[in-house]
Order: sequence, then structure tokens, then C-alpha cells
Amino acid sequence: MPPALSEKVDVVFLTKNSMKPCLKECLDALYANVPVGQLIVVDGGSTDGTLELIKNYSGSIVIDDVGGNRATARQKGIEAARTAWHLHLDSDVVLCKDWFRQAQQQLTPKVGGLWGVTIPGDRHVFNQNKAMAILYRKDTVDWLMAQRHLKRYLTHDTLLRTEAVKDIKIPPDLHQWEDHYIGQHVVAKGYDWLKTREPCCLHYFHGGMSWKEFVDNGRHARKVKSYSNKQVLLRVFAAVPKSLWILIATGDYTAAKRQLENYLGLAKGWYGL
Repeated sequence: MPPALSEKVDVVFLTKNSMKPCLKECLDALYANVPVGQLIVVDGGSTDGTLELIKNYSGSIVIDDVGGNRATARQKGIEAARTAWHLHLDSDVVLCKDWFRQAQQQLTPKVGGLWGVTIPGDRHVFNQNKAMAILYRKDTVDWLMAQRHLKRYLTHDTLLRTEAVKDIKIPPDLHQWEDHYIGQHVVAKGYDWLKTREPCCLHYFHGGMSWKEFVDNGRHARKVKSYSNKQVLLRVFAAVPKSLWILIATGDYTAAKRQLENYLGLAKGWYGL
């Protein structure tokens, strides 16, 4: 059964120096739109005022994960969740109005996870999507909300059935794609994973990924078998044309460069080059 609107929902919240870009806005939107039980903060050693700000919000508990990574932090957060459903929320995300009310209406006994699609607050990421929307003659927001190109399970703003993940053991070296591993686990248990147009969120990101992070992304993507070799090769062949199109369509050199590095880094990590 879906949770009642008055039922509390624990929230798993990973942090490490998360004041920027929008921590206060993120927390304010969370408490305005979700009936928060525990705010389970798994912290990797913040020194920028993150924990001091979080202490102003009711129900917050801090779990130390210094020396850990996203995999170990996510595992600790899941183990600490006590409510029938719990929410995973990134610190650079701002939830839409009535986020939980909209999510609650879609939860059935078959649903194990619900992810609200993200609208990029970062202009370079937005422009990457805008270029593709122009190419396919779609409205940019419609293209973003449809997420037709996205095959990955994500946890920016994801409601999980706690029963579906209570036995999960995330590989501790999976510091990227741990979210996809969680989604795979939920589906393997026989539950559905919903991607929803409503609710959704604004995602402001922490900044562009480095070349090393793009390569690591490819290595971990192979570990969780998120693509086939054919799909990776298609991305290699599309890397230059797609990046050039982004530059032509938007004039955004940074967006084009990130796209190129994304696909080439994926291939380098995937094939261990």
C-alpha cells in the first residue's frame, strides 16, 4: 500500500561540503513538500558549515562516513531507514511543489522505486539537452521531462520501498553507479521502477566532471553492466558529431566539450584503455 500523506518518510542525504550550490534551498523545499521523519545525513567529513546548517532542521541525525564514498554512504543510509518508504535526495536538488503528494498517488504494491525526472539548473547541461530537442524538433522542457535517452537508474529524488532494499549489499568500491546498482536490485526483486514527469525536481549539480571522473564513470558502468559493447561503440562514433551539433545549436563551447569528454571518457573506462 502507498504511504498515507500524514505518514513520515525517512530521507537519505549524502553530504561532503555541500553548502554550494543550493543546500538551504534544497532542505527548505524538502521540508515544505515531504513529511520528513528522520533526515539521515551520511557525511564524508564536511568543514564548510554543511552540518551546522543541517542541525537547524528537525529529525536530522548525522552518520559519519569519513574515508568512505557514495557506495558506503548509500549503504549506511539505507540501513538507517526505518519507515516503509524512504527518500534519497541529492544536496544539489530542489524538489517541485507537492513532490510527495504527486509521488504518493502513483505508488502501487508493484512499485519499488519512483524517480522524479530532473530539469538541469546548470546551463551547460541544459544546453546539451536543448540541442537534442532542436535536432528532434521537440520543446526543450518536453525533451527533458520525457528523458527518452536515459536508461540509467538514478537517485537524485527517488522514493524507495524500504522492504525492497533491506537486504542490499552495495559493492563498497562502487563510488559511481551505486544508484544504478540500487535500481537493478529493486527490479530484480520483482518490483517496478517508475520514471515520472510529475513529480520532478530542479538539479543544480556541483560542477562539471573532470576527465578522470568521466573515465571512472565508464569503468563503473562496465562493472554494473549498464551498457552493451555496441552501445558504447555507438557513443564513440557519435561523440564528435554530437558535440559539434551542440556547439552549432547553442554556441555553448563548455557544453560541447563536456559531451565529447563524456562519451570518450566512458569508452576509455569501459575498455580499460
